[in-house]
Amino acid sequence: MENRERYIAEQFILHTSRSVFLTGKAGTGKTTLLKEVIKKSTKRTAVVAPTGVAAVNAKGVTIHSFFQLPTTTFAPTHDFVTIENITNRRVLAQKQKLRQEKRQVLIELQLLVIDEISMVRADLLDAIDFTLRRIRKNPLPFGGVQLLVIGDLFQLAPIIKPHEWNVLKEYYSSPFFFDSIAWNECGAIQIELQKVYRQADEVFINVLNRIRNGVSHGSDVELLNQRYQESVKTDEVITLTTHNRKADAINEKELNRLDGKLVKLKAKVTGKFYESAYPTKAELVLKKGAQVMFVKNHSDGLYYNGKLGTIESIDDDKIKVHLIEDDFAIDVVEEQWKNTKYTVDAETKHIEQEDVGTFQQYPFRLAWAITVHKSQGLTFEDVILDLENTFAPGQLYVALSRCRSLDGIKLSSKIKSQNIIVDQRVSAFYSSLRLDDQVQEELAQAKDQYARQLLLSSFSMKKLLAYAEAWESFMLDFDIPSQADALLQAKQAFGVLDRLDATAEKFKIQLQDLERDGQGTSVIRQRYAKAIDYFTNELYHKLILGLEKHASIWKKRSGSKKYMHVTQDLIDECWRQVQQLYALEMKGVALYQGQEQYKQVILFDPDRKKKKAKRVVGETYIITHKLMEEGLSIGEIAKERKLSIGTIEGHMGKLLKDDKIKITSLLPDARIKKLKDAFGDRLDEPSNEIMQSLDFDVSYSEIRWIKNWLAKDA
Repeated sequence: MENRERYIAEQFILHTSRSVFLTGKAGTGKTTLLKEVIKKSTKRTAVVAPTGVAAVNAKGVTIHSFFQLPTTTFAPTHDFVTIENITNRRVLAQKQKLRQEKRQVLIELQLLVIDEISMVRADLLDAIDFTLRRIRKNPLPFGGVQLLVIGDLFQLAPIIKPHEWNVLKEYYSSPFFFDSIAWNECGAIQIELQKVYRQADEVFINVLNRIRNGVSHGSDVELLNQRYQESVKTDEVITLTTHNRKADAINEKELNRLDGKLVKLKAKVTGKFYESAYPTKAELVLKKGAQVMFVKNHSDGLYYNGKLGTIESIDDDKIKVHLIEDDFAIDVVEEQWKNTKYTVDAETKHIEQEDVGTFQQYPFRLAWAITVHKSQGLTFEDVILDLENTFAPGQLYVALSRCRSLDGIKLSSKIKSQNIIVDQRVSAFYSSLRLDDQVQEELAQAKDQYARQLLLSSFSMKKLLAYAEAWESFMLDFDIPSQADALLQAKQAFGVLDRLDATAEKFKIQLQDLERDGQGTSVIRQRYAKAIDYFTNELYHKLILGLEKHASIWKKRSGSKKYMHVTQDLIDECWRQVQQLYALEMKGVALYQGQEQYKQVILFDPDRKKKKAKRVVGETYIITHKLMEEGLSIGEIAKERKLSIGTIEGHMGKLLKDDKIKITSLLPDARIKKLKDAFGDRLDEPSNEIMQSLDFDVSYSEIRWIKNWLAKDA
């Protein structure tokens, strides 16, 4: 197997309920694996990260916003804490105000991905655990949610101040996530990816490995210091330095050296998009000749996060950037980043992302210099390292591992042995990360356990208890009519659900006894069928009928519309569990062979939650086409629709491909002929290679248009 660790990690994430810590050296493909797993997974998933920028890059949200956590230190205790700015479990439960839609997301969540886990402190992970257990009414670690946590602890460490550690050291051995109470209870599998994709030179890889592990070899330091130059030419190379002030000073100095006027470009921000999450400056200050680094991947691969270029010209709607590595120029237009929140689809219960804000700006930043911290995750062909004041564990390793080869590194200051700083607690933890020979057997057992767990979870009442608690919370938080009667109804519902949940736990034990005693499949199927009969009957007669009667009375009362929405959520979830029980299968065979006795009749307005009309597939292209037919230019359409010119040019390529418009409506005949002759039979070649080979200026959109046009006749 070419990449055993990668395969094992993917199998555990997709086909078991075991939590997974996915780690690995720089360049081992952690982010790539994350993207692939999210595409393949059918689990209800949310992605979070500790910082705003990391969350935007991971296409998720911040931990604090997702869980509505305070920024104070969390003490994992119910005991009273006298120190200021410390939140214990009791205080968090009181202050953590979760709206109904947020509660639903947490209740329905099956897989939680935490990116950049190295920056997540132990107390924050325990706050997540406490929140999930409380909201989901589930005593299992993280409320029964599977975690996929990703990061390299040798690179970015959690930030903790001395006064915070004075409190937390009573509960934790270290501030790292792996010393949290919940992590040590959850039985996670910990997998370190081994194959390095970024570097190919074995000598360089071995040096990096020793520095990562804190092994100070004089020969390694000597080898690296051979890259030292007293006077380093900074043109067309990026400098990585240790502090923001040093990076800012270099960028300002180089910008001031350029002739020409300063151009200030302000970002367009809509809705909710917090400044801490801005992927680049809200106001870019540029000049012709300025060196920039892209901070986004182009949709068609024309540039990527970390690619360097220099500004050739600045127009009103585009900037021409010369790509240093490729030695040709491209037109760059504004890009858009989205700030999202998670919601639950009322019908499917799938977790979806909804846009709540946008940030639109040119996708680069000044980049004669950036900090080592901001270089995290990036790859460079050539780099200058200014590491004279290395101050944090892993900083030297991160800086060195950004470059593909040792030959691409230049040092502006010599490296000393004391620059090799590693936290020994991290080293000790990593020494245990080895997949043993029994991991395949462990995986098979985890898959079987997951299949049984999915079956048995249909009998558990924990999700219904969580919905019932949200229902009761609404009663207490809002002044609903006849509140006392509603609270009595809630008390009765909790009584039924608590009793049924206890019965479900006993049923689980009975099934385990039957399996242990070697009872045949037919006996186990019969036991399941009887359980389905019992639980559907109890849910209908003891819970659903009472709730529906309650709803039929309350819907007639004025001022109860919002309360009816929450009540109907609970009723719908009860019916969903009944239907789920009837539909249960074991190894592809239905467990319930009889006639379904109970089916839902909608008593409340089915349009109670009018969902936003989903945009028809292709609608955005239709709008662009209509405006084009009205005689508007590409620039005018972009302004009318408040989209970037690059987006509208992309629409034109789609319309051209679909025969909605003709190539002559986009380009003059002479230009079409020139591009057609230049293309020849090179349709299958990457656009950037074609662009690089042409001896005349051409925009990326023109290349795409011609390719789409020629492809129709190919």
